[in-house]
Amino acid sequence: MDKRPRPRTLDVFIFEGVNILDVAGPVQAFDTARFDAQKMYHHRYVSLDGRPVRASCGLTLMADGQLSDQSPADDLLIPGGGVDQFLGHDALLQIVAAKASASGDGRIISICSGALILAAAGVLDACVATTHWRREAKVQTYPNVLWDLDRISTESERIYTSAGVTTGIDLALAIIRQDCGNAAALEVAREMVVQLRRTGGQSQYAMHLAGQFTPDDHLTRLIENIVAQPERDWTLDALATGAGMNSRTLSRRFNKYLDLPPAQFVEKIRVDHARGLLSDNIPLQTVAVKSGFGDLQRMRRAFQRRFGINLGEYLSVFGPDTHTKED
Repeated sequence: MDKRPRPRTLDVFIFEGVNILDVAGPVQAFDTARFDAQKMYHHRYVSLDGRPVRASCGLTLMADGQLSDQSPADDLLIPGGGVDQFLGHDALLQIVAAKASASGDGRIISICSGALILAAAGVLDACVATTHWRREAKVQTYPNVLWDLDRISTESERIYTSAGVTTGIDLALAIIRQDCGNAAALEVAREMVVQLRRTGGQSQYAMHLAGQFTPDDHLTRLIENIVAQPERDWTLDALATGAGMNSRTLSRRFNKYLDLPPAQFVEKIRVDHARGLLSDNIPLQTVAVKSGFGDLQRMRRAFQRRFGINLGEYLSVFGPDTHTKED
């Protein structure tokens, strides 16, 4: 760190039907963060009327105060859960919009479907954002948002969104890393026994989970190896050897349990891995090698098949600012 970070205060919005993990995960990460043994984040829980609320799991949460656009807190965290009740709640949406437009460095952080509240308040217009993959139909209500539901998290100036539930921890770690440096974020990750940074998107984890829940242990181990090492030369023969079966049997089992051929599965994993690397502003040729494509042309073709746009068009919308063209 070039300079010592200042401690920040955080309002955590709680409401009837809130997802408890959307609250507890990121808040625990922030609460654990230290810089030179100093606590860096102080939070309080706020509800619309300052009264207790009941989470979706039945746990009652006490509020420390009432949500207000006059709060002196630096940042506002909006978790997911039963957010649909608030998408037309003018008072709440006005508070969110006011916090987003306020001067200073205050941030709005959404977890899971909390992003829908931000969208309804208009603060995500023209921003890349994500939310839980199950909300794919609902996000179409907000066409001015550049939704990318395969992302784990997004940042657009002072607005942050995350995909859902445990990815709230990923986003909190990213913010801690940004505020306090690698060492502080790594210490939090170690304390919470989580990865400092996951690569890939929601679809990759969905495919990985589907593989873990197949009744075929050999297939499960193969899928885990593909996800962990997308850069390997995963020919059909290599995949079959890794699973301990012939290629025809392997293809049948992939189609049965994952509803796609082995080669398409590998390509999807590689594209997801490449997207994570692209967000770190790694040179395109390096991305192509590290994600297993080997060369840019193969990676370009894969992006075209997956998204229906070329790699340059993808980067112009979803890539970091310095990726202005295919290099």
